[in-house]
Amino acid sequence: MISYQLSDEHKELRATVAGFAQDVVAPVIGDYYERGEFPYDIVARMAKLGLFGLPFPEEYGGMGGDLFALCLALEELARVDSSVAITLEAAVALGAMPIYRFGTQEQRRQWLPSLCSGERLAAFGL
Repeated sequence: MISYQLSDEHKELRATVAGFAQDVVAPVIGDYYERGEFPYDIVARMAKLGLFGLPFPEEYGGMGGDLFALCLALEELARVDSSVAITLEAAVALGAMPIYRFGTQEQRRQWLPSLCSGERLAAFGL
């Protein structure tokens, strides 16, 4: 039978990201919009929390979590600001995830550690 309850790890992650969104993002994100600037310092703090490595194995510098953990983080960020959430989503799901899923082992070793740490942000071209 499938359990629809959050695991303790998921609950902890959700609370951490919700607190981050309220305490770090909410007070300043409007200022970035007014100045027309990208919130590099917010992204750096997201990286320190390990958010860019959430669904990736620890062997690549990830958190060893799952896609549900990423979804919880995105949901909590989006409650406060959708652009911060989409920055995480694009970097992880559209940029780094294809390397993890379809890249060679050499490509994974080369790129994923710096993407998981947030040292680099992956981009997606449409």
